[in-house]
Amino acid sequence: MKTYLKLKEIFNEASLTSDIAGILHWDMATMMPSSSRDQRSDQLAYLSKLSHSKISSSEVGDLIEDSKNLYLNNSDQKNLNEMDREYKLASAIPTELVEKITKSSAKCEGVWQEAREKSDFNLVKKYLEELIHLTKEEANILGETFKVSPYEALINKFEPSSEENKISEVFDDLQKFLTPLIDKIIDKQKKEETFQFETSIDEEKQKNISEYIMKQIGFDFTRGRLDKSVHPFCGGSANDVRITTRYNNENPFSSLDGVMHETGHALYELNLPKDWMHQPAGKSRGMAMHESQSLLIEMQITRSLAFKKFLSNTLNKKFSIKDKATNPDNLYKLGTRVNKSFIRVESDEVTYPLHIILRFNLERKIFNNEINIADIPDAWNDEFNRLFNLSINKDTDGCLQDIHWFAGLFGYFPTYSLGALTAAQFASQLRTDQKELDQEIENGEFSNLVNWLKKNIHEKASFFSTNEVLEQVTKSPLNAKYFKEYITNRYL
Repeated sequence: MKTYLKLKEIFNEASLTSDIAGILHWDMATMMPSSSRDQRSDQLAYLSKLSHSKISSSEVGDLIEDSKNLYLNNSDQKNLNEMDREYKLASAIPTELVEKITKSSAKCEGVWQEAREKSDFNLVKKYLEELIHLTKEEANILGETFKVSPYEALINKFEPSSEENKISEVFDDLQKFLTPLIDKIIDKQKKEETFQFETSIDEEKQKNISEYIMKQIGFDFTRGRLDKSVHPFCGGSANDVRITTRYNNENPFSSLDGVMHETGHALYELNLPKDWMHQPAGKSRGMAMHESQSLLIEMQITRSLAFKKFLSNTLNKKFSIKDKATNPDNLYKLGTRVNKSFIRVESDEVTYPLHIILRFNLERKIFNNEINIADIPDAWNDEFNRLFNLSINKDTDGCLQDIHWFAGLFGYFPTYSLGALTAAQFASQLRTDQKELDQEIENGEFSNLVNWLKKNIHEKASFFSTNEVLEQVTKSPLNAKYFKEYITNRYL
């Protein structure tokens, strides 16, 4: 048993190191002085080297092999399996390459902020070129190690056991379903009368509204906080979850939508089993599952009519906002408005999958060496025009809008739409199990909702695969029919 306990100690230390990096990443995106980036990239590179070297060492490999001969209870056996998976991923990649990628991504992310502000891809091109070169090196090694394509290897870093071709089939099916539907919904909604906000809601009040609703839903502010950044995210560390959003005075509720999305992520992190903190099996189960939790809260719950009734009451009584636009039916119409927009994070849930399909298609081409880095803006614009029949006039509306590529997160994007499908499937079962859900939401009561998520999803952490959790909760593996039914019922 000593070998397994030693493994737990090593993985605990590696997890703590990652937690420190998580807080430094949050600081880098929110409060860090602009001239401190080079030092921060060195700090993050050192921490990634430290964490990687701990998990990838030959000692860990030997301890895992020895532990496979032990009689472990079911939970410890699953934890050992996750240790083995993480070890194989880590040991395949040289520590020096991990360090280089971390340093390169930190620098690239900083230059991206300037490039995005000036809408000039050329400012960040050489930094992205270096980062993609290093990531291709990593992808090729992982692809050879696990006998999959380089791009599939990257996807599997974020969602274990994913298959590139199956994702492609799902996305092709989604595109065929959504493309004719989008125009039909837009035409239908043109006949609806809506009222835009005439009342100005400044950043401070937007933040106060968001924090109040976060608290109502169940976010624990003794273990997390809300801040401002260029791109919304949920990060930080175990028991210290940091959420960020960005504010828009022209659309005061775009920040709330972002906060609700990140609150879904945060609830998942805060409700993971405490007894397994810092162990592989106690961590979240891949990004498709993570995105399902954020999209379930943001789309399935907070864009429902029941929530808009709660929101209307909150705006009127708690924040003294008197505006005809706060009528619940109007808030619902505004929240479910379908438009072909340039920006993914501000898009509606019907067009959203097309934004992901665009990025998936381009990532495949990048890692199949079909696109040169200099050609990314034009390739993006061509693909966007194909999917949306709209032309992009500036890089900020195109390839510079997301942080992911400039932070080295290639292979992450597909998990957003896989998460949307998963969220719809969970939500279908949730509404079957919780008959009074809408009335509770309307009354501002979210405890039964969060407890259902905690019991059925959050506490299962990485003890089961995404499909195993789906089977346990919904009696079905991932099935796009739930998403299609949900979209059809809500919008047609």
